[in-house]
Amino acid sequence: MKKILVVEDDPASLTLITEILKGYDYTVVSALDGRSALDVSKRENPDLIILDVMLPALNGYQVCERLRSMSQFRNTPIIMLTVLNEDSQRIRALEAGANGFLSKPFKRVELLTRIKALLSAQVNSDEMVSLNTVISSMLTALELRCAGSTMSSRRCADLAERLAVVMGIPSGNVRDLRRGLLLRDIGYVACNDASVAVENNFTAHSEHAIRSLQIVGAFGHEIIDAVVRYHHCTLQSEDYPANLNTEVLACVKVAIVCTRLEGLLYGNEGLSVQAACATLTNEVSAGLLPSEEVAFVTRLIST
Repeated sequence: MKKILVVEDDPASLTLITEILKGYDYTVVSALDGRSALDVSKRENPDLIILDVMLPALNGYQVCERLRSMSQFRNTPIIMLTVLNEDSQRIRALEAGANGFLSKPFKRVELLTRIKALLSAQVNSDEMVSLNTVISSMLTALELRCAGSTMSSRRCADLAERLAVVMGIPSGNVRDLRRGLLLRDIGYVACNDASVAVENNFTAHSEHAIRSLQIVGAFGHEIIDAVVRYHHCTLQSEDYPANLNTEVLACVKVAIVCTRLEGLLYGNEGLSVQAACATLTNEVSAGLLPSEEVAFVTRLIST
């Protein structure tokens, strides 16, 4: 049976969650405060952790961050319980390392579905860790080949991950979206010195674009491939992939918007957040960018 740690300082809530989980044959261990949560985690090594945000001693965010700093719990699924259904709390939970969040009061089926999905995903964790290790090595090679090139990709990937979660994109797709943006310029490792020196912009026919697609194609992940291929498109580009399936296209739209925003904020233009958001809004009006994604991301970075 899978073991779940419930960290909750409210006795009534702790009892309710424990009864729900035991009714579905989960083994339950508990802690009433943040410091105890760390001790129980080390002793019991749970398969999943349900962590309330508002805790004495250490709050839920702090507990989550400390758990993620330990190799033992780096990949343990963590669900955070929040009182308010606010984007800011969700974003803070994700930044701390949580895999998901539920707002109180939550529905029984919602809790159980989330737990089942995260535990099922753990079955493939060895494969995920292996691929992440490969990607990390590839990014190291890219940085050695083209110093400073990975910083922009990491900023864009971080922003896209936050936006995708707020928009409700499934966690597995969010993972591949992030991977695609991290690898968007990986083709530089296979380019000659002249190409690395002169290519400042990604175009569909540039050497590093072609090499990037050749490299990521080996992964066999549709979303990674699509993000690398289309992240510099606009809605009016000739090669904009309007016929992709809905889930893949949702990731591509997030990639397009976040690539543009990251460039406005940190590229040659170096715009302020306010000016960058205004530019995105103007480009929506011009039919260049998707409106929903721009609306979400402008709220996200303006709070």
